[in-house]
Parts: sequence; C-alpha cells; structure tokens
Amino acid sequence: MQDWPILKNFWERYCDPTFQANAVTNFPWRRMVQALYANHIAHPVALKFVLEERPSLDAFRDWIERSKAEYQILDQEDEDNQDESAYELTAEQIAFWEENAYLVLPQVIDEQACAESRQAILDFLHANLNEPATWYSAQSRQQGLMLPLYNHPRLNTNRGCKRIRAAYEQLYGSKTIYKTIDHLSFNPPETKTFTFRGNGLHWDVSLALPIPDRFQGLLYLSDCNESEGAFHCVPGFHHRITNWLADIDPDQNPRLIAEQTLTAKAVPGKAGDFVIWHQALPHCATPNRGATPRMVQYLSYIPNDDIENPIWI
Repeated sequence: MQDWPILKNFWERYCDPTFQANAVTNFPWRRMVQALYANHIAHPVALKFVLEERPSLDAFRDWIERSKAEYQILDQEDEDNQDESAYELTAEQIAFWEENAYLVLPQVIDEQACAESRQAILDFLHANLNEPATWYSAQSRQQGLMLPLYNHPRLNTNRGCKRIRAAYEQLYGSKTIYKTIDHLSFNPPETKTFTFRGNGLHWDVSLALPIPDRFQGLLYLSDCNESEGAFHCVPGFHHRITNWLADIDPDQNPRLIAEQTLTAKAVPGKAGDFVIWHQALPHCATPNRGATPRMVQYLSYIPNDDIENPIWI
C-alpha cells in the first residue's frame, strides 16, 4: 500500500491510546493528507471514519483498500492522445500570471463533462434544476457553500485533467506536485429568505512572511458572470503584500483590514473554464444574484515538499 507508514501514523494519532508522538514516529499533518490523497481518499472522510468508528489497525487498512477499490474515472480518449506540448501556457499567459498572479484557462473540460458534474451535485443534494425550492431544502447538508462530495467518477476524472496539471507544473516549474481532493461548491441565488453563506475576502494561508508559492484553483461547472457568484480576487497583490502588512499596526487584524479596505475584481467564466490563483491573493466567492445556482469544483496541486508555516497570522 502506498505510503503505509504515514497512513499508519494517521491511525495511531486518533486510535492508539498508547501512541507517543515524537520527531521520529510522527509525520507532519500535511504529509498525512498527501498520503491519503495518493490513495484517493479525502482527509475529511478519513477523519470521520477514524473518529466515529475507532477501527483496529487491520480494519483501517481494509477500509483504505475498499476505498481505493471504489475509486473510478471515466475514459478520456481525447486527452490520452494529446501531446503534452499542446498544453503549454503561452508567453502572454505567463506574463499575465506574473503581473496578476491569477489566470483563466478556457474550456479545460467540455460541456458534457460540465453537465455530468452538475448532475452529480444535484443528485447529491436531491435537488432539481427545474425546481428552485429544492435548491434551498438541500442547504442543511452543506458546510457554508461547500459540499462534502469527493469520490464520484465524473469528478475524479475532472481532477485528472492533463491540461490543468500541465498548467500547475509550468507555473511551479516542477513536475513533483500532487493533486488535492477538495470540495465542490453550490451557491444558489439569494432570495428574501436565503442569503449568501460564503466568507468575505480572505486568505487560506498564514500571513506570516514569506508566503510560499502555492497555487489554488477552481473549475466553473456552470456559466458564471460577475453577478452570479463569480470568484473575486485582488490582482497583483502578491507584489505588494509585504509592504501592505508592514503598514498595518501590530494591534490590528490584517484579515479584517483586508475585508474592509481592499477592492476585489470579478473573474467570471464559462462552464469548463479553470481559474488558478496564487495563495497570496485575497479572494472570495460572492453572492449569487442570478437565476440559477453557481456550481464549482475546487482543485489545487501542491509541491511534494511543501511546508506549512507553523505560525498563523
């Protein structure tokens, strides 16, 4: 089994009362998550299993094997036959990235794949696109905008998109990266009785400097214009975040200051478009004031040797 010593350590941390953590026997949390991803398991699913079931080590190993066996992807013949050089970013795209630290890759998956992805979300929520009332009765199953739907053949196939991985490899300048197994997002239109449940402008990383070069991404599964819940970010903020932080008084909260003072730009997209951004950019989803739900799949690649700053600011 791939990365078994790390996965065994994951089990020990939560299920073995005699376990004594030390520098030799304890792996960093990020390495544990990476090992779970390598076995096609999202870490919230693994946490739920060990905390609720408290399995024996053998039962935990059997569960991993069963979970791996349930993983499926769809045939992608067109991608399989494509030369990797066809996915290279252009000089113009690289220049835009270096200036703004975000980039839109148009149509990385086709309309059929988007339709199948949207249907997977609707099925999970027991919702019907033609019955707006069902968009809101399903909200109790959500964590904010996020859906804990991880292992689905269509979504797994989206995560394996070669064009997405190639873009990350080129931007990182490395092939030693791994893909995450992240949430989906379902953002229905606001109504008189339902308001937006997402976060304001924020970062998903510590603001302790220097902020590592790590990139995030989302795949639009439905068309999304500026007013329909589009992703927003502050372009180019990676160039000025150091000076911006230095100008903030030590007793002030930079995250609150950012939400109150920075102006974000909408990054709309068509179904099948993929957005990549540098984690130094403050960003957010936005209220959906359109007519239909905005649906998104989050997908990032992370360097194998990535280290999380232990100080959270």
